[in-house]
Amino acid sequence: MDRIYKPNRPSNWLLNLLSFLAVLTLIGGEATDSLGQLVEPRQGRQLFASGQSIFESKASLKTDPELESILEKAERFRKEKQYNISSQLWQRVLERSGDALYSEDDEVYYSLSQQVERIIAGLPEDAGLSVYRITADAGAKEIMAAADGPSDVRALQQVVRNYFVSSLGDDAALTLSSIYMDDYDFVGAIRMLRKIANHYPDPSVSMVDVFSRLAVCQALMGEPKQAQVALNAAKSLPADSQSAKLSDIESLIAGDNSFSLQSNNEVGFKSVLANRNRSGVMPALPSGILNNELTTIWHYHYPPTARSWADISRSKPIFGSDTAQKIATTVKSKEAQMIEKWKARGWRPTGNLLFDRGKVYFKTMFDLTVWDSSADSDKVLWRPAWQNEYKMDDYTTAMMEVRRTFNRRGQIKADTSGHDSQNEIQLFADAVSSQISIQDGILYTIEGTMLDWSPKQTSRQQRLRYNLPKRRSRTNRLTAYDAQSGRTLWTLPPLDAEKNDQQPIVADGEYEPDWLSSGGFMGAPIHYAGLAIVAVNHGGAISAYALDPKQDGKTIWNSYLCDESALGANPNAPINLSINGSDLFATCGLGVVFILDPTTGLIRMARRYQRQPVSQPIARGNQRRGDHVNVMSFDSWSTDTILSFGRQMVCFSSDARAIDCFDRNSGSLIWRGMTKPIHERVDYLLGIYNGILYAAGPSTILAYDLKKEGVMIWGGSSLFDGKTSCGRGMLTPDGIYVPVDEEIYKFSLLGKNGKAELVGKTTVELGTGAPVGNLYSDGLKIWVLGGNRVYALGAKLGNDLSDNDRTGD
Repeated sequence: MDRIYKPNRPSNWLLNLLSFLAVLTLIGGEATDSLGQLVEPRQGRQLFASGQSIFESKASLKTDPELESILEKAERFRKEKQYNISSQLWQRVLERSGDALYSEDDEVYYSLSQQVERIIAGLPEDAGLSVYRITADAGAKEIMAAADGPSDVRALQQVVRNYFVSSLGDDAALTLSSIYMDDYDFVGAIRMLRKIANHYPDPSVSMVDVFSRLAVCQALMGEPKQAQVALNAAKSLPADSQSAKLSDIESLIAGDNSFSLQSNNEVGFKSVLANRNRSGVMPALPSGILNNELTTIWHYHYPPTARSWADISRSKPIFGSDTAQKIATTVKSKEAQMIEKWKARGWRPTGNLLFDRGKVYFKTMFDLTVWDSSADSDKVLWRPAWQNEYKMDDYTTAMMEVRRTFNRRGQIKADTSGHDSQNEIQLFADAVSSQISIQDGILYTIEGTMLDWSPKQTSRQQRLRYNLPKRRSRTNRLTAYDAQSGRTLWTLPPLDAEKNDQQPIVADGEYEPDWLSSGGFMGAPIHYAGLAIVAVNHGGAISAYALDPKQDGKTIWNSYLCDESALGANPNAPINLSINGSDLFATCGLGVVFILDPTTGLIRMARRYQRQPVSQPIARGNQRRGDHVNVMSFDSWSTDTILSFGRQMVCFSSDARAIDCFDRNSGSLIWRGMTKPIHERVDYLLGIYNGILYAAGPSTILAYDLKKEGVMIWGGSSLFDGKTSCGRGMLTPDGIYVPVDEEIYKFSLLGKNGKAELVGKTTVELGTGAPVGNLYSDGLKIWVLGGNRVYALGAKLGNDLSDNDRTGD
């Protein structure tokens, strides 16, 4: 097994020697030949079966026939050597291309602007290129003249995006590479350096400098072969003022300079996989915490069948030495039935807990509750001023009615995992509605409409439409609260309709309001450079939105990603965007993954992958009458998430029963791992720690070594003594904790002799008879989220422990 790399920085002698470089972190690039051209990395493991279609029912991507027509016109003028006209047309495409894409193989897509840059860079220097630069240089200089100094990142990015082939383009890209290096953004630095090396026609910057920087970047990222290629390219060029440093770079390449993903310094314990790079690591727990039986020391619940605000407000926390005994009296018959289904059908709670500054945040079916994480008080710290109503998405509502209708006829197909009520859907299926996150002191939560407790008249159901595709279309709201005080900051769509009468944004000639006015949020936001970035669904079309939290969620940019295909998608899987360096990652569970610029929303690359839907007969009806129900199901990852490690973009998509890892720069497949590599399957992420990726499922865990590009180091077989895990485990620096029936198992991170290593387990007394649900750590004690209940655990009395041991303090 490869050893684990730990974060480190170069020694002082290296910093002094390479004064033109900042130390970089984490992200490498694809191989290059001696001139820095792209070289295809090796193909990944477990490729597609022979003859199998790679892309089933493709999602629609944004291409622009009008811009392509302008390019064709520009090409005609170029052939006639009328460069002044073609230059104007090319520049028009550059400025209007936005998120338009193009592809030569219908597999990997790039921004249309990149294609234009390659065309312009290929012009003859004495004629076409010089003509183009007359106007391009003026535009670039105008941007820099209005910039906030020569290191204004936004201005430099604008020059590189719209005027890269101008005389200022290579200088702007090189300056950006330095800034990215200073910010520990390896991918951004490598991208800028490769842009100069591969696509700039007549660089005025030192190419020895460019390739030297590239070599150092790749060496520090643990890519010695690619670093040596870049260094050889630097050596092949005429010596200049930088050449004396090349020998020291060679020493750097030969040394141990790899960085771990943990050098990002962003531990994601506020919620599982809720930090912006989705690393998913929670704080380590006190040693020996599983040496004794655990019991509930603090507990809060709300009735899942509440019919009024009074039903909710009567629920108060229980804490003390006899908490478990008191809890047993709160379980009513309907909840007891739901618990039995939970155990029998192997469900997993969809909710999340947040921890921030001594507070624990718990989302109920109607609102939020915030408590002191010391678990010694029944006082709620704050909760919102209103309640909100949960509504199922259209597809789930239709399928629920299908189940009821065919059940009455006695025609329902046996379903060992289905949900029979809206409460069960909300608590154990719909992971989108439970999304919450805390970013920069702001708590974001997805809510429904304001709840009206008044009696409602039931409307007659419309005739069912059978065999519908699973669509994600839904309507909800995103609300932002001050995480400490609970003060409502804003909500989208805005309650104040007049806001969207102010200065509309014009995008591609179409009206778009300043504040998002419709659609459904598909996940909680993440922050980047003061922006809150979130995925939004408009009738099946998925877009990424950047919102300004300081301006009531005003839209700064939005980028259309793709539309749903005929096969539909998993309606309950949230789209969890992630960011690493200057890359924004998105997978929408629709057969394509994206890399965007988080500052502008520009799509840098889109990559298709193999979808794997399966036919799911729900009921046996009269096919001649058209009521035989047979839908496509996507039984794979519970969320749509991308984790990044080095050059690897590791994709977990709800429509693919595999882990697809692509190169972040070229889009080529690096490796592929299956969700069921041996006997048991995995369906949710635990996270990444020290270069090892962990995923889990109902009966197993998988560990992949990312430093060895996807080598499975342990797991895959049944690990829980024939029992089922009915909750989500947690990844900590001291081990992996997994809920198993009414116990908690702990596994070591590295395993032993290529197999999983169980290092501890204990029984948990919750008091409800429910299985242990989702696990969380605040660094002192274990917390459990079980549907409509949240528990804090401590050592059970009678184990001859001190008070501190009992509470975990």
